[in-house]
Amino acid sequence: MRRGVLALLVTIAIGMLGAQPASAAVASRITVRWNATTEHFHGRVASSNAECAADRIVKVFKVTPDGPALQGKTHANTDGTWRLEVMHAHGHYFARTPRQTVMGVVCGGDRPRTIDVM
Repeated sequence: MRRGVLALLVTIAIGMLGAQPASAAVASRITVRWNATTEHFHGRVASSNAECAADRIVKVFKVTPDGPALQGKTHANTDGTWRLEVMHAHGHYFARTPRQTVMGVVCGGDRPRTIDVM
């Protein structure tokens, strides 16, 4: 009887370890702007969780007929601000921050509107 109860408890414990619910990602938002004088794209990653704003990966893409073309990659500062120099930018661009796990927190990705650089 004791072996049966023990075996049942071990089986339940193993089952609970394998069936952990997936945690929802903390929402993140990213903004993108262009400064023609400095030739920098810049913006900010914001989130309700500070871990999801600081040091986030930011990629800037140019929209081309063949699809998005990566123009550069950077990391946000501790306050979520970021900046990336792209010389002679002209056309349609967007920035993106991917879904990533930071300090054990799953941070959602974001892709804001496309901006025109003329």
